[in-house]
Amino acid sequence: LASVEGFVPAQRSSRAAVAAAPHMVAETAVEKYPIKQVVTEEDVLNIAAFRNNLKNPEIMVKDAKRKRRETDNTASALQGLQIGFINVGIPLAAFIYWKSQDVMETLKFYAATGGTMGISLGINNYLGRAVYVMDEAEATNRILVDYAEGLKRKFDIGFYSVSEDSMFEPAGGVMACVDCQLRNSDKSPTGIQVVPDYPPHIYIKNMEVHDSMRRQGVGMALLDALETYAKEETDAERLTLEVEEENVGAVRLYEKAGFQFTDNPITKLTKRKFMAKRL
Repeated sequence: LASVEGFVPAQRSSRAAVAAAPHMVAETAVEKYPIKQVVTEEDVLNIAAFRNNLKNPEIMVKDAKRKRRETDNTASALQGLQIGFINVGIPLAAFIYWKSQDVMETLKFYAATGGTMGISLGINNYLGRAVYVMDEAEATNRILVDYAEGLKRKFDIGFYSVSEDSMFEPAGGVMACVDCQLRNSDKSPTGIQVVPDYPPHIYIKNMEVHDSMRRQGVGMALLDALETYAKEETDAERLTLEVEEENVGAVRLYEKAGFQFTDNPITKLTKRKFMAKRL
């Protein structure tokens, strides 16, 4: 902070210099790692891939195929037989016998359940089907639903930062992102949560910066981009979020960006702390 503060004109107070420093770092980060708004379906998919440990649908399918090739089908078949005949069949048969005290009925039930399941799993696994391999279309849908459904459905607003580092290529260069919702506004999409007795605001749902890219001003740059958007494109009066108080790094970042702890208007049934920034 001191080294950044040294570039602040002398006539500014030290308090103003300290307040400006994080945003100066953010400006430097933007020059090196551009901030972009989520617009296209490709943007959404890249964010989903980033959140999926930098695995896009193509990599997901390749990983599943490799895992299937490396699976010992004989051992997998024996495991399937064990699951059906022993792990499932015996406990269920014991329960049936306890209720009926009828040996023949119990054996028939055991054969129909544990036996059928064991044989089916054994054959399935022996044929190399123990590892399910989805196609790219299914893999795409899965990570979109798991990691970016709000963006996909256009309920959320998103921003992301990109790097030319090859490790981020599977995610189109995405190495940090933030998604949020405009709430309590006439411009809010239908179906967005309404917070009673609270002004129009943008609620930050998720913000992630890859471990290798932290402490470089990227998080502050994302928040700055979001704040600019909120002021210029919406009627939001505040930026809000919830955060674990133990997440010291995140809390420190939000406080530097001007957020303050306040009462949670959404729910009291959470350990997460509510923070807000007036615009």
